[in-house]
Amino acid sequence: MKKIYTLLTIVALGMVSCQDDPTPTFEGFEVDDTQIEAEARGGEHKITIRSESEWTVQTQEPWIMVSPANGRGEVECTIKVDSTLMYDARSTEIRFMSAGNILNKVEVTQKGFEPNIKPTNGEVTIDAYKKRDERWVEVEISTNVEFTASTDAEWLNINEHTLTLDRGARPRTTRLRLDWKMNSDPETREATITLRPDSIGEPTTIVIRQQAGPLIEDNRAGDSLAVVTIYNKMECWAENVISDKTPITRWECLRLWDADDESLPCPEAIGRIRDLDLSYFNTEDGIPVEVKHLKYLETLSLFGNINTMLKYIDLCPEIATLNYLKALRIGAMGLVSLPDNFAELGDTLEELDLNSNNFNTIPKSITEDNFPHLKSLNLTANRRSSVSNLQGASGIGLQAESDALRRLLLWEGLEELGLSYNYIEGSLPNFTVGRDGIRAYTAEDVKEYGDTLNYAVENQLPRILPNMRSLRINLNFFTGKLPDWLLYHPHLMEWGAETLVYPQQEKGIDSDGDEVGFDNVPTSQEYYFEAYPLLRDRYEFNDTIEE
Repeated sequence: MKKIYTLLTIVALGMVSCQDDPTPTFEGFEVDDTQIEAEARGGEHKITIRSESEWTVQTQEPWIMVSPANGRGEVECTIKVDSTLMYDARSTEIRFMSAGNILNKVEVTQKGFEPNIKPTNGEVTIDAYKKRDERWVEVEISTNVEFTASTDAEWLNINEHTLTLDRGARPRTTRLRLDWKMNSDPETREATITLRPDSIGEPTTIVIRQQAGPLIEDNRAGDSLAVVTIYNKMECWAENVISDKTPITRWECLRLWDADDESLPCPEAIGRIRDLDLSYFNTEDGIPVEVKHLKYLETLSLFGNINTMLKYIDLCPEIATLNYLKALRIGAMGLVSLPDNFAELGDTLEELDLNSNNFNTIPKSITEDNFPHLKSLNLTANRRSSVSNLQGASGIGLQAESDALRRLLLWEGLEELGLSYNYIEGSLPNFTVGRDGIRAYTAEDVKEYGDTLNYAVENQLPRILPNMRSLRINLNFFTGKLPDWLLYHPHLMEWGAETLVYPQQEKGIDSDGDEVGFDNVPTSQEYYFEAYPLLRDRYEFNDTIEE
């Protein structure tokens, strides 16, 4: 009875097996694997076939290739699966045929590519600072979807990336270039870049970690480190200016406070940097923020940026934190603007020299109210381009509005004003006594200057720039007449007017198409000495040689 039960069980199992596999199986044909799962990228798979008869391969899909495609006996076949172009999975079957009969089938299923954005490196570390042309990093990204990169970090700039997905869902490699700013804080900082797919898929992130900047302390060693940092960040290339092998007292670019200096701000300033002078550099960032650590600085002089005319530099707001600064000289750097807090220097600043920069207008913050102690203002040579015809020209350099020019000429405390070699046009303003607080010269002025001002008093000459010792407005695009307040100015003979006031741009044409130049340039100084006879002996050239 037991034997009968076993036999019936075997028959039943055989019947179930036939019902589960409708594919006819012929005696004398075997295949060792009937299910193949291929990755989205494709690849090769090996199967072994044993057959007593000749067979051939049949498949309807071009992404499948079987080699060899026919055979007999024991044969190892290679099934090559191409890379898919789709996100979804796909499948097909390979049939082994003989005399029109199906010997067996092999099911091939290939996964689809998942929508994916995958950076090669999810965390990137960068330096605190490097030279301008080295402050960038590239991140390689493998992706099969279009994406947008973004970050909230102000110190990172993400450049446009190029991505060509010409083969459907197959991943392609692109490079994301990041430009970064220098880190001046003595702490590491991080930024997260989000790579967000434009359609399908999940976003991913890249962490950018920037090393800490130098720790600059409030002492003499901190001053030294600040200067070294400024020197390096501005890419100064003058030799023998600073040296790690010599003490700070021997650095050629600076001067320290001594205990017996009359203007010593406080005892704590002794041995700290008083004056800093750096020339010849290559920066597009301007003055580094480390300048704020030179807290006792009295004079800052910077001159000579490479390719000045091509630069667009904003002066850093940290400059306004220097509470003892008396002279600020920034020439040929490429400045186009001053910070909003620039007027905070007004309590101490006596000299401001912004020559050879790229200002298009006179900065609005430069006023007598903001800078009551300013004696010298130099805005000479703010020309980005060299042109002699202003018709249709813009963005080429300083083209002062009439109100701005008038504001400067009413600055009573100025002793030096340089506006030469700009693109200022129009006529010099006339001033009326009794308006805008303008008064005429009086007997009190005569007492101050001696009796040389009688002409000015008798003719009610407007008292304009009464303390001016050097006025330079030559090589602009002025037209019209020279006003009497200038022609009869008590200090005219000190200005070198024949060179530094009267001549305008040679063959220059203003915005209205008119030739530039004043209409009434004096041919001699006789008119002036007739008005001020007591100044003749002081200023008139005497070519008589006594033997």
